Amino acid sequence: MGAESAASSEGASAASPSVAALSSSGFESAATTQTHMGSTVPPWSAAHAYTNLYGVKTPITASVVGNVQVNDAGTANETHHIVLDFGAMPFPVLEGQSIGIIPPGVDAQGKPHHARQYSIASPRNGERAGYNNLSLTVKRVVEDHEGQPVKGVASNYLCDLETGDSVQVIGPFGASFLMPNHPKSNIVMICTGTGSAPMRAMTEWRRRLRQSGKFESGKLMLFFGARTQQELPYFGPLQKLPKDFIDIHFAFSRTPNQPKRYVQDLLRERSADITAMLQDANTCFYVCGLKSMEEGVLHALRDIANEAGLGWDVVAPVLKREGRLHLETY
Repeated sequence: MGAESAASSEGASAASPSVAALSSSGFESAATTQTHMGSTVPPWSAAHAYTNLYGVKTPITASVVGNVQVNDAGTANETHHIVLDFGAMPFPVLEGQSIGIIPPGVDAQGKPHHARQYSIASPRNGERAGYNNLSLTVKRVVEDHEGQPVKGVASNYLCDLETGDSVQVIGPFGASFLMPNHPKSNIVMICTGTGSAPMRAMTEWRRRLRQSGKFESGKLMLFFGARTQQELPYFGPLQKLPKDFIDIHFAFSRTPNQPKRYVQDLLRERSADITAMLQDANTCFYVCGLKSMEEGVLHALRDIANEAGLGWDVVAPVLKREGRLHLETY
């Protein structure tokens, strides 16, 4: 999440491509991009999502109030945390939604750049609580999927923004990849790289609710993958979260002199917990990141369900129908 839209010529990937409305933004519709295993409805207790408030012809202007790198300097996959403020203009969002960014200038054909879609990385009451702002997690795109050098238009534009700059925004988008709001609801988050954006938003909202003392939260589990610890966004802040608040597991696939580990390996290692979550109607699963992770994660969930005698063919349709399994990969 946070990479550039699949519709872009750079060959980079879309942040939550499945949630946009084709009629308003030119992004692909959920029906054409979302895997058949994932829910197209939100959890029953999710808050109402406002969508398509600002279109390509009527974008809203946001001001940059923060831009920091959130993985180790000098590592590959440079990733930035960018905060946009909307001032007095209303722009209500929920965790799991996304926005479109319109880069300035024109493309090689002389046409204005189309919007690229990015997941929101902050909770519903703002990156700074009580303010009309939000944050994004953006990876600077410097090569395509084949490893050939290419400069992503939107990602480089965003990563180079400075405080005080203005950005053209459309959206918000997304009405299904939303978190449950009822007490004791559990959330299992599975992500790679910038797919952490919506997971950060959900985690931070639950953290704020916990601080208020007015909400009885269920369990939070996070399975987070990256090539190395140095490339993983938000590693430092994640270490500061209380262990009794969130159960975090990391998988690194390119650590020198260490075997490759992926998020699906972590799921299998915690099969007992995952089995319990699959059976609990109060649990929702969220998967976000590179398309290549999706198959492995679904196979792991299938195997865990089957080995526990639940029957994946029985469990999967229930998860989909009840808005409990959400997939956004790109």
